[in-house]
Amino acid sequence: MANKTFIPFYDIKKYPDEVLVVDAHHPQGFDLSHWRGAPVPDNCKADTSTEIVLKAIRKNLPELNKNYVSNNHYDIDGFLGVWAIFNPKEALEHYDLLVEMAQIGDFREINFNFSDWKKALKLVCWLNEEEAKLFYPPFGAPDIAEKEMEACVPKYLHFLEAFSQLIDLSMEEIPETEEYNLVLSHFDKISEQKTFDNIRLHIVYAEQPIHYYALYSESPTADIVMSIYPENRYELEFKYTTWINTTRRHFPRISMEKLCNQLNEIEESGKKWEAENFTDTAPILRLKGEKLNKKERYQSPCFRPIYSSTIAPEVFQEICIDYFKTHYKALSKGETLEWKEVRKLNEKLFV
Repeated sequence: MANKTFIPFYDIKKYPDEVLVVDAHHPQGFDLSHWRGAPVPDNCKADTSTEIVLKAIRKNLPELNKNYVSNNHYDIDGFLGVWAIFNPKEALEHYDLLVEMAQIGDFREINFNFSDWKKALKLVCWLNEEEAKLFYPPFGAPDIAEKEMEACVPKYLHFLEAFSQLIDLSMEEIPETEEYNLVLSHFDKISEQKTFDNIRLHIVYAEQPIHYYALYSESPTADIVMSIYPENRYELEFKYTTWINTTRRHFPRISMEKLCNQLNEIEESGKKWEAENFTDTAPILRLKGEKLNKKERYQSPCFRPIYSSTIAPEVFQEICIDYFKTHYKALSKGETLEWKEVRKLNEKLFV
């Protein structure tokens, strides 16, 4: 494969049809991405953009000889896909590890049957911690006028070299991070979990608000996660898996506005239940106190306030479960639809 150069996303127009676009979509690039609207090369479809890249490398697609690589944001899945393009031989040697890392980073799921899941988690947590320490955390650019597509470039240039020095290390040699130890400790805070397969809803009962990697760890068959904490504190969130294209068959996202209305009719705390629009990357239904920005919503529940409701846990669960059962009756599981189709479905459901 030809030598590669990582370029800012806005420079793609300078090199039409000469750029590999990873984990994003650009009409003048060759996409290797799970984003909606991004065409996936034949026999390369996968849940994460990283695995799409890995499959393309295995197939030795001629397009991989393009000289330029770009992405419009930095995250674990996007970075690992870019790293694989720059290091194809090493990437195939670590195929399963990279796929596991991408799923942890993007979907917050952990495959406990994978023998190296702890190494994958440790590496992801190291990348997260280094990103925040040397640059800024996701959605946390210090200057709000600075576009992510520009601000992410130094991250790629740094980690393309730094990660190469880390991936071949043994589990013991990889530096431990506070996040890694926090996630491991939070597994023990979970008292019960159950999944309602008919509505692809996963419920986690925990002693306290926990890290996303623990909260979502056992939810690969679900698209919605409900968390139940002491003192009548709850959240319900659509996973990122229903915002992008995956191989999973799932229900189209539906608006939670009417669900919020139902909860608000019986909520007596003085606070209101609210949720972002279904087109958000990961809408959270929560009792509103202080408004959270995107950076705060991306952070794990253990880092944000979760307020006590006057609604009993069993009532909250029953209302939410009935809501999705009722509205999913008119829908069917399938591949990810285009947003215009999802909007039409919602218009029909909530006339």
